[in-house]
Amino acid sequence: MLRHRTIAVIAVAAVSMAATAAMTRAADPLSAAVMTPMQGISFDIGTKRAVSYFLSDADACQLTVTLAETRGDNVVNSATAMRMTVAVEPGKVAHLDTAAGKGLDFKCQAGAKQMNVNESDLAAY
Repeated sequence: MLRHRTIAVIAVAAVSMAATAAMTRAADPLSAAVMTPMQGISFDIGTKRAVSYFLSDADACQLTVTLAETRGDNVVNSATAMRMTVAVEPGKVAHLDTAAGKGLDFKCQAGAKQMNVNESDLAAY
């Protein structure tokens, strides 16, 4: 019985570590990040935190983005969270803009195998 519990704890820890390793944070604002299918990336854009991933479909990148306000202590206010899913065709870009003048551009690459993510400052437009 103890052996089964130990194996279960090790399995849960391994899944948790794999999920943590798969989720990265864009280190440099206004720089590009590359996502592969099922790889989560989180971004801070203004007063919001965005977490995104995509699934590869034969015809498009099925992009999912969750967005929520952050408080001054860098804690996400889950009451403000929203999630959207959109199909982005290869070569096309999905734009996500915030009222604070910050945004994210998600570009689906050929074969829907990668997405390039760029943070943008809308004040520059």
